[in-house]
Amino acid sequence: MRDADAVIVRALLTADDTAALARYAAEIEGWPAGSHRWGHYAEATARGPAICRTENVSACHAGIGALVSGPLSDVASGRLGEPATAFKDKLNFKQPGGAGFLPHQDAVAYPGAGRVLSLLVAIDACTRASGCLWMAAGVDEVLAVDDRGVVRDDVCATLAWVPLELEPGDAICIDGFAPHYSDANRTGAARRVLVASYSPGTSGYTRASYYERRAAVMSDATGRDGRFRISTLADFAGTEVGSGERAPAVCTHPPAGRE
Repeated sequence: MRDADAVIVRALLTADDTAALARYAAEIEGWPAGSHRWGHYAEATARGPAICRTENVSACHAGIGALVSGPLSDVASGRLGEPATAFKDKLNFKQPGGAGFLPHQDAVAYPGAGRVLSLLVAIDACTRASGCLWMAAGVDEVLAVDDRGVVRDDVCATLAWVPLELEPGDAICIDGFAPHYSDANRTGAARRVLVASYSPGTSGYTRASYYERRAAVMSDATGRDGRFRISTLADFAGTEVGSGERAPAVCTHPPAGRE
């Protein structure tokens, strides 16, 4: 990817903020699977069930919320050319042996969002061995997908994929059309990232808009094919266990009421 420097923001977070984010992720990892309203999910690994994702995490953690509405929002606003609205965020943990995600586009994954910019922030070093993000440049349209909603294999074969390795505190700016995927973590340490997604403020697309549509899309899709999902697409390459969608109707972790 010739323009990799354009999508990677080195040291987006300060050392202090990066260390704080690592502490927040460790706290959240200790929550029981299914205890968060919008999804605190586990996957099956050779070492047993392991937390793989927490969805809408800023709704239940003030520290994450401050990062999403602060330094990450500043970058997103600059890239979008106007004040950005954070409509989604999540922690992906990718424990040792944890699975990756199949090639997909955010424009397909976020129903009704229009223009999308996501920031992926490294909590740990993201390397090829630990399952860093791979991205293909130069795509400005929605690509053909299979029945899972991921980019078809024959289309993937025509794209030039480049690994984007990161140090803790670095970030990747992911345009809604940019195809991306990640492999499994083949190391003995976790590869955790925070991903926050933004829309232009003038679009009117909000957190409530996204999560209402997300719930409906996931329910409909599971009804069709029987797959339990941790996202609107069946792009997760692992085996999910437990369901945050069956969690209590309110978040059980402070601070509540941020949704």
